[in-house]
Amino acid sequence: MNKISKPKMTSKDLVNKLRDEKGVTFKYITEEEAEKYLSQVNNYLRTASYRKNYQKYQNGAMKGKYIDLDFAYLQELSTIDMHLRNLIMRMCIDIEHDLKVLLLENLEKDDKEDGYGIVDNFLKNNPYIVSKIEAASASPFTEKLIKKYFSLQCVMDGNGKRKNRIDNFDCPVWVLMELLSFGDFIRFYQYYYDIKGDMPVDISMINLVKSLRNGCAHNNCIIADLNAGNSKPPLAIIKRISDMSDINKNQRKKKLSCRVVLEFVSMLCVYDMIVSEQVKKHQVEKMKILFSDRLKRHKSFFEKNQLIISTYDFVYKIIKNLYG
Repeated sequence: MNKISKPKMTSKDLVNKLRDEKGVTFKYITEEEAEKYLSQVNNYLRTASYRKNYQKYQNGAMKGKYIDLDFAYLQELSTIDMHLRNLIMRMCIDIEHDLKVLLLENLEKDDKEDGYGIVDNFLKNNPYIVSKIEAASASPFTEKLIKKYFSLQCVMDGNGKRKNRIDNFDCPVWVLMELLSFGDFIRFYQYYYDIKGDMPVDISMINLVKSLRNGCAHNNCIIADLNAGNSKPPLAIIKRISDMSDINKNQRKKKLSCRVVLEFVSMLCVYDMIVSEQVKKHQVEKMKILFSDRLKRHKSFFEKNQLIISTYDFVYKIIKNLYG
């Protein structure tokens, strides 16, 4: 199959494309400044991705071009996205930490659990996690810890390279917590509470937090598309926000059908449920400043965009209902 050749475009070519093909205006910065931005600050793919939040003309001379979209709006959405990613990563780290603390606290109170047997069964049922621990045994951050609780043997892999293989282990759960990624911890979290019962936070909400965290960790554009979609909120989230009187059922259904909004709201709910008051107070204050100050700095840019305005209003209502 022959591939259609797409020539490499300079930043000037890309600015011309935005202007001529997409209908993007340059009212607040010059086209030359936009070229410099695309070549030195943020690439075209990421900057232009936020155009999905704008509608296009459906007919007439402007058909196919965006309605009321200026390059400065794309810049500002990109900056807002950066601030949101930084906030999300910090909050997700707090959630992960306190979920682990709570699990260990529950295990400590369980007279029938010694902290070793459940790890033994979990790792035997999840050999891919054992493989990850084997790989981490060469890391300076986890090498000593792994060697203390796991018996390692140096072997040759299929490519003739040396690797560590775990022959045996006697690892307590409090050590395992230090070795698991967030995703693998969630698997252990579900494994533990499926056996013990009384899961403190529904797994459906935690999986949404994980998805959001992964997007931020990979530096994805989080708010590139705020349009309603096909996502359905789990019952656990509906229960958490259904009694918020300033959000009606139609608003909830529409906004939570957007995957990123659903994930962000889930993170807000889990954070409120699980994170210690001292940590929560500090981080929530930063979040409130972000939403009440920085995100509104150029609010005039978006006053004609009902999608962006309504999404902001919806999320801010959630924040105020949860955190006052």
